[in-house]
Amino acid sequence: MTTESSVAQSCHADDQSSRHLAPKGDITIFEVGEFKDSLMKLFNNDGLVSVDLNGVARVDTAAIQLLLAAKKQNRMFVSGISEDLRGRLHQLGFTGSLSE
Repeated sequence: MTTESSVAQSCHADDQSSRHLAPKGDITIFEVGEFKDSLMKLFNNDGLVSVDLNGVARVDTAAIQLLLAAKKQNRMFVSGISEDLRGRLHQLGFTGSLSE
């Protein structure tokens, strides 16, 4: 993730966006702990939650593993999936959607 923005800062605190997360920058092994904390806060809310990956520049297998684990909650909508992320998911043998 970029130095000027972090995953935690991207998860807004107001009621309208408390079910939306829009991380910026990289989500790699170095940032995945912060991303996990933000996802856990997101899933504390009832109903469908959304994750917008449009601002994410780079992911690694640690981030992918976390996204796939979050998918098991069956109430996450993911948007902004880059071709790079789609390619990495395909390389790992995942051909389904990250959204439920």
